[in-house]
Amino acid sequence: MESNHPDQHWQVIKVNLAGRIKTVRIDLFGVHGGPLLAQRLKVPFRTWLEYEEGLTIPAQTILRFIEITNADPHWLLTGEGAQYRTP
Repeated sequence: MESNHPDQHWQVIKVNLAGRIKTVRIDLFGVHGGPLLAQRLKVPFRTWLEYEEGLTIPAQTILRFIEITNADPHWLLTGEGAQYRTP
């Protein structure tokens, strides 16, 4: 019998979100642009790397990320639709 524990589902969402924020960071700031993005987000670079590895991102940080990058919130959460919001 397969376990469908809610924490497993949440972990998948976090890992997928981490991959998508990394994709946006590389797209807009380059492969080595993590320190620049972390500075704009006002978080330590090491903390940003942990977010890209799946650590839970505080609401204030993800909202600032969306504001800075214009990433589409629906795409960040689901991977569906446009990656960026249109102005």
